[in-house]
Amino acid sequence: MIGIMLRGMAVGITETVPGISGSTVAMILGIYERLIYSLSMLTTNRRKEVLPFLVMFGVGMVIGFAFSIILLNYLLKTHRTPTLLFFGGVIVGFLPYLWKETLQHHKTKLKAKHYIIILFFLGMVVCGQLLGEMTNIDLNHLSFVDYIFFVLVGFIASTALVLPGISGALILTIFGVYEIATDSLFSLNMPVILTIGSGIVLGVLLTSKLIRYLLTHYKVETYAAMIGLVSGSIYAIIMNLDGVVDRSTIILSVITFLAGVALLNLLQKTQH
Repeated sequence: MIGIMLRGMAVGITETVPGISGSTVAMILGIYERLIYSLSMLTTNRRKEVLPFLVMFGVGMVIGFAFSIILLNYLLKTHRTPTLLFFGGVIVGFLPYLWKETLQHHKTKLKAKHYIIILFFLGMVVCGQLLGEMTNIDLNHLSFVDYIFFVLVGFIASTALVLPGISGALILTIFGVYEIATDSLFSLNMPVILTIGSGIVLGVLLTSKLIRYLLTHYKVETYAAMIGLVSGSIYAIIMNLDGVVDRSTIILSVITFLAGVALLNLLQKTQH
């Protein structure tokens, strides 16, 4: 059970990061399918079977999330570009792994429809990033529409918990809500926290069954969507880098990028 909690901590840390998704880490650590199954059982009469696993996993997630949100908030404010490029390296390191997994499930070359799916979901991330740049929300003057928007974004972000490919933090970044969410956590702005949180909870309960169904009946198509989301997240990270950088920032960014690639390769080798 300690191992489950440690894996939960790793996923919790990842969920604060605009880049790689917590479910991606769950897949790399070898507990993804168990997590999806457990979440899908929450709305059935078999929930007691999965509660011990989910409780230990959830405790680990909360610990990892709390630690990471403080550290990440500091790093993004003081070393934004190197920090984001570290996670860019993680994503770049994950793409070959994800591509290999997709081909293993299909056992032959991908068809035209799979490439269309990849391009469609990549385009979704790009369009979402462009939409996020147009989002201008004032925390001091929130309207009813803003709260509905928070619930919707929280619902979409929840898919990161059950679908490998894109992080909840990145989805919040894409829609221009990430810094609003983190600032609200530090200032204990409960109306914002509860609206985003309710969207996340609702999304997890509803989408876990859908993702489990898709992975069972349309596995290759689902993996193709993951490739599109992961590839698009690189664009989203690049668009959130600092505009002005100096020589030391460039050198540090190269180091952190390579460290991200190396870390992902290490995780892949030790996933079993």
